[in-house]
Amino acid sequence: MRIVSIEPTPSPHSMKINVSETLSPDETYNYSDKDDLAQAPKYVQELFALEGVKNIYRVIDFIALARNPKTPWEELLPQVRHVLGTDEALDQTNELSDASQAPSEAFGEIHVFIQMFLGIPMQVKLEEGDIEKRFGLPERFSNAVMEASPASENVIMDRKWEEQHPRYGSLDEIGLDVVEELKASYDQDRLDTLVKMVLQTDESAGSTTSYYQHVPIEKLDNPDWRERYAALDRLDPTLDDLALLEKAVHDEKASIRRLATAYLGMLEDKAALPLLYEALADKAVNVRRTAGDCISDLGFTEATPNMIETLKDKSRIVRWRGAMFLYEVGDASAVTALREAADDEPEFEVRMQMNLALERIQGGEQAKGSVWHQMTQAVKSKTDTTAN
Repeated sequence: MRIVSIEPTPSPHSMKINVSETLSPDETYNYSDKDDLAQAPKYVQELFALEGVKNIYRVIDFIALARNPKTPWEELLPQVRHVLGTDEALDQTNELSDASQAPSEAFGEIHVFIQMFLGIPMQVKLEEGDIEKRFGLPERFSNAVMEASPASENVIMDRKWEEQHPRYGSLDEIGLDVVEELKASYDQDRLDTLVKMVLQTDESAGSTTSYYQHVPIEKLDNPDWRERYAALDRLDPTLDDLALLEKAVHDEKASIRRLATAYLGMLEDKAALPLLYEALADKAVNVRRTAGDCISDLGFTEATPNMIETLKDKSRIVRWRGAMFLYEVGDASAVTALREAADDEPEFEVRMQMNLALERIQGGEQAKGSVWHQMTQAVKSKTDTTAN
């Protein structure tokens, strides 16, 4: 087996590694760093012996390799190449390994989980790489769980961790934000309603109105951001809500702007693009990244000029998202901006994504694999310049 090429995935912490050896269509393997790998293929054992490898998914003609965010790709990829082999000379691997920059900080991507019991939040858990931190909720939440517990045959089994969209920043700041948002969304009346719903008999089911409803735009005039957030959280967005979402996108509270941006993506309509473009320029990185995710999910090529602008963003996660979009749908109009951005980009992962976008646009399949040489030379050149 040898590496044929690499491709990005929707996460900066995972790479799709295309290989020369093909499996049958019904043959798949999924390995975690916590698994017993005694019976795994030798190359899988060797890959997990590398520091930073967290998960390997093997199917057809590729390997999806996930890393620990604390392990830089510039350290890990040369070792992966050494294990699997490539069509290129091995001295390029050595150049890349020797020329590696000092490990950079992780992307700041925080995975958010909320523990739920029959629709009632219990606690918040955040994960960043191997670091985990939990945040408690006010007493009214635990009281609601206790009141609802007779509806469950096994409270422990009915507790579920529900993953939310990732956020970006510090654990403490994000944890406090999520707790405040939950406090705003789940006031005592809502908790009482949830308890009533889980305890009611089948005959009375449906007597409680749906939580989601039309939200009058005047609700966003409330001076208390918690009231504004709670109102917006009840929205089931449609195109008729564009005026409401426009007001929310300009709210002073970042949590409200982020939620409104996510709603805009849910509309799946080009009419939302102007407001998403505004969100791309928001002062909060969570809002800008959410806007980038929404635009990428929509896949409208009209957004290419605006996503090109994100290559200059001060946040590397936003720059990476812009490069990912251009890899997916960008055209020749992005080539100059990608070249200039890649030349100036200090972060390995972002620079790699920019070069992958350039490969895809300029060379298609013929250029696959040459990114290794591009990245080797880019890192070597930057190191030589620093040394001089």
